[in-house]
Amino acid sequence: MPIIKEKLEKQFNEVYKNLNAEQKTAVDALEGPVMVIAGPGTGKTQILAARIGKILLDSDALPENILCLTYTDAGVVAMRKRLQQFIGADAYKVNIYTFHAFCNDVIQDNLSLFEKTSLDPVSDLEKVEYFKQLIDKFSKEHPLKRYRGDVYFEADPLSNLFSAMKREGWTPAYIGDRIDAYIQEMAEDEAYVYKTSRAGKWQKGDRKPAYFDELKRMDKLRAAIGEFENYQEIMRANKRYDFDDMINWVINAFEENENLLLDYQEKYQYILVDEFRIPAVHKIKLFSC
Repeated sequence: MPIIKEKLEKQFNEVYKNLNAEQKTAVDALEGPVMVIAGPGTGKTQILAARIGKILLDSDALPENILCLTYTDAGVVAMRKRLQQFIGADAYKVNIYTFHAFCNDVIQDNLSLFEKTSLDPVSDLEKVEYFKQLIDKFSKEHPLKRYRGDVYFEADPLSNLFSAMKREGWTPAYIGDRIDAYIQEMAEDEAYVYKTSRAGKWQKGDRKPAYFDELKRMDKLRAAIGEFENYQEIMRANKRYDFDDMINWVINAFEENENLLLDYQEKYQYILVDEFRIPAVHKIKLFSC
């Protein structure tokens, strides 16, 4: 056994013996999908690092055949640091990216497929200006139209919403369906209904104010998603893109170009994702009532 393998096995065993039964199950399951659901500080990143060590010990995969994706640059640094404890300098051969950095590399390595050479990334100042342009075009009846105070108050919430839509792959139609389902749930939820009467105030069975507040918030959310394509059109007219657009471009390219997908499937035999998230649409707290 090569010295590097002996060192890896020794370090792996030191970590492995401190894992509980569920963590060991996650580390040992090398083939097929594995999801670890746990709270902050429970060792998820350590499990990912241990799984990579297990892959290198028990398979023919090389460090460069492993792709690890996370949401932040800090996550990349943390994962690389953990791996160094296992495999030393080979930790730098494991492909550890943020989602945006990975998609940027895919685009740069396949520019002829993406045809994005005429576009430039949008700056923060340009993004502010584009949202102002978007809001200026709101009709008088638009739920997000403001006439007093900061008339561009909704710019930041809209920016956050559109970014979330791009990151999660949510279309306006998808969110619209989820809004309809949520409103139906509310209509059947007894928590929004008074169970007793109060003279001069309400009758048993009346809806509580919170119900109508939530309906108003859903109206604002529905109006907001209706502006998504208008904002994208402003970006296209100015030949700009943001980093969240890159993720959708790469997803579409993989879906439409089988050869491209096969190339990356062959290159990356194991894919691990740190901080995978499945947020609920109706819990997006973006618009105040």
